Amino acid sequence: MSEAHQVDRDYVVEMIGKTIPICLVFPLSGAGLGYVIYGDSRVASGLSWEVGVFVAIICCFLLAFVYSKYRRTNALMAYGIVMSLGVVAIYYFFGVLGYFYFFLFSDENWIFRWIGVAFGLGLSVSWMCVAYNNVKNVIRATNFVEKAFVGIEGAIVYRIQNGILLFDEVNNQKRSPRKIYASAVYGVTPFGFVLYRILSTNFGGSGVLVFVAALGMPVSLWFVGFFVRVYLIMIALPVKVERQQQKRVVVAA
Repeated sequence: MSEAHQVDRDYVVEMIGKTIPICLVFPLSGAGLGYVIYGDSRVASGLSWEVGVFVAIICCFLLAFVYSKYRRTNALMAYGIVMSLGVVAIYYFFGVLGYFYFFLFSDENWIFRWIGVAFGLGLSVSWMCVAYNNVKNVIRATNFVEKAFVGIEGAIVYRIQNGILLFDEVNNQKRSPRKIYASAVYGVTPFGFVLYRILSTNFGGSGVLVFVAALGMPVSLWFVGFFVRVYLIMIALPVKVERQQQKRVVVAA
């Protein structure tokens, strides 16, 4: 990839421009909704909105850092960091606000609340491990790296669209236990919450929040898996390839 091409189109800066609204809208909207819904909760004590503001500030600070350090480099690692920050902002909205806030700050029975928190944490960690092993298997046991990372003019190029399509193609050819696990999680989790609410003597009140939590967990798990994929392929793998081949790993469309 020529220096002229890198200067003409800065993919890292383009991604930063797309990610800034995400890192503002989702956390700050979540902060506002958290304040409206849980602001009167004695348990929340300001956390219902403070966490969202904190996420927005940290994400924007890190985006500014990446811009100052990696603009005009088209470094794939920087591109991956920017993309992962957008995923974190969205996860806050669906996972933290949509799911965990309900169990931490609602007026539900405390046993049910702590079971929900433990269930959500355990499910998120296990899903992260399954996604990690799945992506690692694709990297180690297939020709994904050889096809997705191509040497051009003294650098190694990873083309985003081709990389996404290639990963999906290779991953679909493997019989991954993640697919079975995903079907169970996406089906059982909402059903369990709905069943609890139907059997509950108090369907009103926080009933809507129960449905939001039931839908928020599967959505948040998808972003957990996507975050793992971005980290391994766009952050960890470029660092490893650069060390092994002593060439810059850059991103292209």
